[in-house]
Amino acid sequence: MEVVRKHKEILRLRVALIIGALLLASFILADMVLLPSPLYEFYLQNRLLYQIPVIFAVIALSFSRFFYAARSWIFAGLMVMLTFANYVLIYQSWRVYEFAFPYEGTILYAFYCVFALGVTYKLALAASAISIVGFIGLMAIAPVYGDRVMISTSFVVGSLFICAYAKYRLDRIVILLKSTNKKLNTLSREDPLTNLLNRRALMKEGERLLSLSKRQNLSFAVFMLDLDDFKKYNDAFGHQQGDDAIVAQADVMRAVFQRQTDILGRYGGEEFMVIVSGVSARQVEQSCQQILDTWDEKALPHAPNASAKTVSCSIGAVVVNNVKKQTLEGLINQADNELYQAKAAGKGTYLLSTLSEINVDS
Repeated sequence: MEVVRKHKEILRLRVALIIGALLLASFILADMVLLPSPLYEFYLQNRLLYQIPVIFAVIALSFSRFFYAARSWIFAGLMVMLTFANYVLIYQSWRVYEFAFPYEGTILYAFYCVFALGVTYKLALAASAISIVGFIGLMAIAPVYGDRVMISTSFVVGSLFICAYAKYRLDRIVILLKSTNKKLNTLSREDPLTNLLNRRALMKEGERLLSLSKRQNLSFAVFMLDLDDFKKYNDAFGHQQGDDAIVAQADVMRAVFQRQTDILGRYGGEEFMVIVSGVSARQVEQSCQQILDTWDEKALPHAPNASAKTVSCSIGAVVVNNVKKQTLEGLINQADNELYQAKAAGKGTYLLSTLSEINVDS
């Protein structure tokens, strides 16, 4: 995906460079109308033998391996080279032919390179500063525009500053949008309290893992976990401590299920779900017992009217060796039924169903 995106961006930049070269060529026709005939040869040499070939040299560079990473530096350099080529044209036109060649190309080159080609803010600022110094130097040695030197200099300086500042604002907006999109994507997938997957993402990732398990003929297991007497705990200690207990459950799950393929999520309220593949019934039992043992070690005092003195959780699990005909919803229902039975059996325990006990299309 990233490779495709880079390829499309490079293609877009090549098109922008070609369009830039064509625009520069079209300026030749307009300029020739204004230029005195003695300037034709020098003008055409500057445009056709330097400025346009420089753009095509950059197009050739776009086929190199380092181009994408260095593109902003290359385009900033292109901006400076085109600008100073224009300064040479202005200087020579005034010194040799006493003709005041327009300076507006300086501004067009800057906006073309910064916005059409995407020079970053810092490089745009640096290239603009170099161009400004160059123009001030040009006006110092060749007051081309006579009594309009000051206003012309102010216009160039102001335009290049606005160009760099506008790029800064644009870059900031893009960064903010990317950051916001990333946060929104995270919020759409994660439970904000536990940083585990939310129910929607949990189901989506579970379906993905189930499909993979079917293709690769892997075993598949679903765990449903629920904090025992959580309402009593919440009523006794308040919602803040209730939230702390929920976060603790998420931490216990992360400590037990550490494989990259393990899917952990908050199913709703104090109920959680874990989906794994490639495990045996024995491994599922070990994971369940490890969760219970970890809660025993925590020894978190429970509400006075709770069924146990310390906080615990109940677990219902299901594991199948052949998932070809299984559905995620059916497996969740089976695991949820085992959880209900574990609660009825006294809480703080787990119950496990294996393939032979499962109604395949439940």
